[in-house]
Amino acid sequence: MTADTNTIRHLQQENIRLRADNNSLKDYVTRLQNAIRALTALQHQLDHIRPDTNIFELIQNILKAALAAVDSEDGSLALVDEESKQLVFVEVIGTSRDKLLNFRMPANQGVAGWCVVNRKPRMVEDSRKEQAFSPQVDKMTGLQTNSLICVPLLDGNRPLGTLEVVNTRSGRPFNQSDLELMMLVSKLASLAILTAEKVQQG
Repeated sequence: MTADTNTIRHLQQENIRLRADNNSLKDYVTRLQNAIRALTALQHQLDHIRPDTNIFELIQNILKAALAAVDSEDGSLALVDEESKQLVFVEVIGTSRDKLLNFRMPANQGVAGWCVVNRKPRMVEDSRKEQAFSPQVDKMTGLQTNSLICVPLLDGNRPLGTLEVVNTRSGRPFNQSDLELMMLVSKLASLAILTAEKVQQG
């Protein structure tokens, strides 16, 4: 093999690597743009809460913002029922909506329950390796959870509920950037829910 052949092969490999890096960068920029749009829309909602604001529509928009921010199609927002100590799925977007909407589960069960109990976010890159993951919801809905992020909605140290996204459109696992975006969405979401409640209570 000649030196020229080695050089050509090296250049071809470098070209392939650069193309892959470029595609990865384009994907990241697209996701970042989606996240900015989603967070801007959520902030706009927060700035325009009135006594006649539909809280369920607000919750739906919060979940849409979360999904757009991390490039996912399936997610849920659950609120804590303090009397029954259960999580109630008050909004669901995706293939699980019909079966999961209004579903109740113990507020200490699964990854969502872990987030409620510990008041901390949780990212699961591979559900098969996650001890806290409960397959109950997957069995009920038929959805196969590969990767997920769940973040608590908090009023100080009081858990209001959870915001969860499942799987990305591309199939890639969620990463640290996605987790940070979800934590930001959760803070805005908590503030929006509390503000709406206070405004409606007068």
